[in-house]
Amino acid sequence: MTSRGVHVVATTDAGTRRALAEAARLGNGSGVRVLLLVPHVVSFVRATGDAQEATAIADRYRALAVDAGVDARVRLCVCRRLDDAFRWMVGPHARIVIGGRQRWWWPTAAQRMADRLRRQGRDVHFARV
Repeated sequence: MTSRGVHVVATTDAGTRRALAEAARLGNGSGVRVLLLVPHVVSFVRATGDAQEATAIADRYRALAVDAGVDARVRLCVCRRLDDAFRWMVGPHARIVIGGRQRWWWPTAAQRMADRLRRQGRDVHFARV
């Protein structure tokens, strides 16, 4: 594991917990930084400047990381499209962990996100719930 850290993408509560556990396993106790990226997609017709909402969302995921026993920095990315969060917040060589349910007949949102990032050449690990 290099010093580049691990980026965990927030999905569902269960998916995020599983991804945090996988990030801790990948770090293998080496003190690797874990960044919990929380994409918050808002509509084009809505203003993005609700500071109270942003604080509440970040605090919720901070508590989730603490409950999972992972020392993670939480970064909330308010964006118009999900791909914007990855373009702005994740470097091209970052290790990304996404957790979620896995289905073979119809991919879940987390699976589709992981597949899209893999097609872009990203280092993505999918942690199954």
